[in-house]
Amino acid sequence: MKDNRTVRILSLVAFSIGLLLATILIGITVWGDLEAILFDPGIQQEAKLGSLRCPVMMTSREAATVRARVKNSLDRPTDVFVRARITQGFVTLIREETTQFSLAPGESRRVEWAVGSEDAAYKRLVLVKMTVQSGYPLPNRQGTCGILVLNTPILTGNQLYFLGVTISLICAIGGGITWFRSHPHRLGLKVQIARLMVFLSFVVIIGLVVSLLGLWVVGLVALIVILLTVGVFIGYLTQ
Repeated sequence: MKDNRTVRILSLVAFSIGLLLATILIGITVWGDLEAILFDPGIQQEAKLGSLRCPVMMTSREAATVRARVKNSLDRPTDVFVRARITQGFVTLIREETTQFSLAPGESRRVEWAVGSEDAAYKRLVLVKMTVQSGYPLPNRQGTCGILVLNTPILTGNQLYFLGVTISLICAIGGGITWFRSHPHRLGLKVQIARLMVFLSFVVIIGLVVSLLGLWVVGLVALIVILLTVGVFIGYLTQ
């Protein structure tokens, strides 16, 4: 009986660690994207540039790459003008990179620029706003992203992020399954706690995926749902 109680406690600890780590990762992603939305607010375009890709985090000793794929969906050639505005150590100092090229019908091209820790505003966030202007009737498109800069001598930003995701999912899902299996007779509050653990694991996975895709609004909603559900979860545990 004592061993079973120890297993339940350890499984709850593992689940809590995974949940906390996932919440931090979602929060970092949402924070970076939200700051990028507010960066250089005078420039607004008609449509979203969904192909913009940036790493969630990078280390102070590495260079990262922001990239986007531009496609001509018209049945005629069109000229494309791409502009990237990047923080240069401060929010008020902006480095501007531009390129211009022609695309044949159906042709696409990838554009990319390197960023480093010296570009980070507040010494913590590299903010990027990229705009694509092309021929009518294609709309002008705009994408934004924020990259968190970490002072760590080991691993790269992408390695740290995906290591964190892996650990959080293993702890959350593994801890939940272990807790569930340690209760052969799930009655009353135990059923409610098990349901909350399943629900929290589901929301965590959704939050990690959508925040990584740049859907910061959905990521923010997932973050709020996680925090509210954790309050209910703690309430059940104290009973």
